[in-house]
Amino acid sequence: MPRTVAISELKARCLRLVDDVARQRQEIIVTRRGKPIAKLVPFGDSVEDDALAQLRGTLVGGDEVSDFETGLEWEALRR
Repeated sequence: MPRTVAISELKARCLRLVDDVARQRQEIIVTRRGKPIAKLVPFGDSVEDDALAQLRGTLVGGDEVSDFETGLEWEALRR
């Protein structure tokens, strides 16, 4: 579970919190009135748990089967 800090604490201790994130390689969720508004993450860490990151590059939109660039040959094209 990521650590959470209020935005007022971030304002008061920003440099220390950024150092903690870099050293411990763990993210911090910044909240305002208990609601998450931002995330501090270590530089270079992958965000693969993010649903959009997992889907990135899996589908290229288009009107025809040939518009999809997956490298796979669709059965409809073989006929």
